[in-house]
Amino acid sequence: MAVVLIGAHATIAQVLLVRELLVVFYGNELCLGVIFGAWLLGVAIGAGVGGKVIKNVESRFTVFLFLLLALCLLLPMQVSIIRLLRYLIDVPYGQHISILSLLWSSPLIIMPFSFVIGFVFPFSAAVFQGFTRGGATDIGVVYILESIGSLMGGTVFTFVLAPWSSSYETMAALTSVVLINMIALILFAVKVFPRKVLLGASISPLIISLWFIFSGDIGRIESFFVEKRWQSFNPSIRLMESADSKYQNIVIGKEQDQYSVYSNGQYTFAFPNVYEYGPVAHLILSEHPSPKRVLLIGGGVGGLLREMLKYPLEEVHYIELDPKLLEITEKYLPEEDRAALADQRVKVFPVDGRYFVKTAQGKYKYDVIFINVPDPSTAALNRFYTLEFFQEAKGLLEHDGILVTSISSAVVYIGEVVGSYTGSIYRTLKETFPYVIVTPGQTNYYFACLEPNIITADLDTLIARYKERNIRTDSFSEYHFLPYLEPWQVRFMEEHLKSRRDLRVNTDSKPVTYFYNLLLWDQFAGGQLQDLLKSLSKLKLWYFLAAIGLFLVIRLAVKNSLLRNIPKEKRFDSLFAIATTGFAAIALEIVLIFAFQNIYGYVYEMIGFIVALFMMGLAAGGYISNAVILRKHRNWLRVLTYMVGGMVAYSLAVILFIKWFPFHYAGSEVFFMILLVIPGIITGLEFPIASRIYLEEEVDSGLTAGMINSADHTGAFLGATLTGIVLVPILGISGTCIVIAALNGASLALLIALIIKIERGVATYKIVRQKTGESPPTV
Repeated sequence: MAVVLIGAHATIAQVLLVRELLVVFYGNELCLGVIFGAWLLGVAIGAGVGGKVIKNVESRFTVFLFLLLALCLLLPMQVSIIRLLRYLIDVPYGQHISILSLLWSSPLIIMPFSFVIGFVFPFSAAVFQGFTRGGATDIGVVYILESIGSLMGGTVFTFVLAPWSSSYETMAALTSVVLINMIALILFAVKVFPRKVLLGASISPLIISLWFIFSGDIGRIESFFVEKRWQSFNPSIRLMESADSKYQNIVIGKEQDQYSVYSNGQYTFAFPNVYEYGPVAHLILSEHPSPKRVLLIGGGVGGLLREMLKYPLEEVHYIELDPKLLEITEKYLPEEDRAALADQRVKVFPVDGRYFVKTAQGKYKYDVIFINVPDPSTAALNRFYTLEFFQEAKGLLEHDGILVTSISSAVVYIGEVVGSYTGSIYRTLKETFPYVIVTPGQTNYYFACLEPNIITADLDTLIARYKERNIRTDSFSEYHFLPYLEPWQVRFMEEHLKSRRDLRVNTDSKPVTYFYNLLLWDQFAGGQLQDLLKSLSKLKLWYFLAAIGLFLVIRLAVKNSLLRNIPKEKRFDSLFAIATTGFAAIALEIVLIFAFQNIYGYVYEMIGFIVALFMMGLAAGGYISNAVILRKHRNWLRVLTYMVGGMVAYSLAVILFIKWFPFHYAGSEVFFMILLVIPGIITGLEFPIASRIYLEEEVDSGLTAGMINSADHTGAFLGATLTGIVLVPILGISGTCIVIAALNGASLALLIALIIKIERGVATYKIVRQKTGESPPTV
């Protein structure tokens, strides 16, 4: 039971830390790779250190209990530190935390807990030693139990704890369960010292946790740290409400008579703000000769929707991904905006905009589609600026329909990074629409259509269209067109975009606009990593393949020099195999998380369940593998080779699945979940097998557990970090999967070479025995 709870504790802690850091880092998924990487590095170091230390520890069960207590105390401290992080690293109000700060602060916060998770694993294996008929099977049983706990923890968190409890309520409940189990172990264990000290150390925090839960003080603690986190963002704006939906953390702030809405810490829109959004509505609708049907994706409240309804529109379809956002904001909205939402011409769809556009093909046609979402500062937002999305949106337009989108830019001067950023949207639109106009200024509005003489930068034409409709409003007049379409600035923008031959197309599989936004993020936060990020952007797929090929050649050369050291080769190759599998498993998990977000639009709530599915695969694979080990002896190197080959094949198959499978149909999410389970199954299958091979040369199951677990998590650390920060943003999903396949292919080649070497050695010994009558040594 204790090992199961360790797994549950680890998964819930990981998900809580991810959710908390997503808010602090403005929802940017870049932190997913860093967070998973830091977590796995901590586990790898902890498992390695634990495996070395355990040989000199006599009272292993006592240490095991103290480690359980440490887990209970660490998590609340880490969550509290995250909420105070902007204070602690002195980030100015309203400014992003720099990428460099993200890279060093996340490991410092996350690794203490994950180190203990890794450190406790060899002690868990040692406590279980003798539980089954073999050391490798003992390790496998611990691995399975921990994976089952992780599955349970992720599932319970996603469907029970996340919707109904706060972070501190979740931690208090989890701590209470672990401490109760720990007290039971102390009371019923035969050999545990010092019993009274351990009882006192576990009963005291249990009483405190239960007191906080039943007295209601836990809610006040939650509110205190939410308020502190908010003040680190915007101290001048009063916090009105904070809530977690399945998609994001939502905050409503108030300054004087205006409310602001923040998503994962990032400003989204304000209301009432008709003098900002009203002109945008009139500009957009004046770009079409006679708009009747409008699709508005995001940001309708605050003045935009009510100004649009002053036109003789027949229908407005308003897409808002997060229904909780409307639920929270509606009670603060002015009467005019509430009336706009209730207008009979308006139909609100609480669904992901990308999903709606994909599934609305053939059902609806629109004169105007306005993609009113924030800048592509996250992978979730970037998918509204990709070639695939623009092509899907084109299918919903009438023959004379227009598509409108926007991003932040520079007023006059356009530097290299800003030019590449804004230019990538222009280039992507031009791949789909023959006619594109871009407005200059602090915000670039992109107007695109399929036919000539629809969109225009001519002020006289726009003014004539506006006057013809006889719109009565205080927020706009014919003179407002000039700031948006100053003729010399329009010409400058057009000439600049046409002169850039290096502009790249933004796609789902290669989110280059998202990467350029990362460059801008770093630039605005101090620019410490500009040169490094620009260098990374120039990396090509063949660079990674060449590096893997060079390593393989060198390693094979070293193998040939180790003529008689077969045991050393077996240890290295088994560790390398489990490391590359760990790399592949977490890398594919991140790839599939990105793909899931691209398709379905949400991952904030599902992180726990996604981790749980992966752990379910680990448990299933570990169980199957242990059943094989218990049944009979096999050629374990060959079995390991088949499994590594399976990971190579699956890595390549993921490319085809993501590209060709119709994920927008009913039930497709189930298939996607199966894709998430498979890497876990392969990893779970390998772990006991690699342990069995390593144990042939190392009899201590605690040390073996530490080494195998450390190799697994070291590979996973590299997979998470490189995939989240480098591979997906630069190479895209397909390129990343090819790199994963190549790395595991190198491991496969090493195992095949080792098997050939052993078989040749056995054949040679047989010849020698026939000639001399001597028995060959065991290899």
